[in-house]
Amino acid sequence: MEMERILSIGGRLQKLLDDADAEVQRKVSEAERKAEEMINSAKAEAEYRRGKAQRGTGIEDLIVAEEKKAKKDAENVAGDYRKKMEELTKIPKKNLDEAVNFILKEVLPQ
Repeated sequence: MEMERILSIGGRLQKLLDDADAEVQRKVSEAERKAEEMINSAKAEAEYRRGKAQRGTGIEDLIVAEEKKAKKDAENVAGDYRKKMEELTKIPKKNLDEAVNFILKEVLPQ
């Protein structure tokens, strides 16, 4: 009786392992398929852009897109500097005066 129970549990465990292995294989296959689709899509896009560049078309579109990107990046940098400037303006004048005096004493000969 005990042996039958152990064999039954072993059989169920083997089935679970087989099912898990099948699921892993299915997921790996799906991942490989998606990766292949992504690679093919990227290759097609690169080929399309290369073709446009060789024909001299589409360059204007790329330039406009890059200009927009550069403008956005510049706005972000300007915003960061504004924030830093606001933080600096919050420093009390007394602290700034002390810092300037300290620097002058250290740098200038007496």
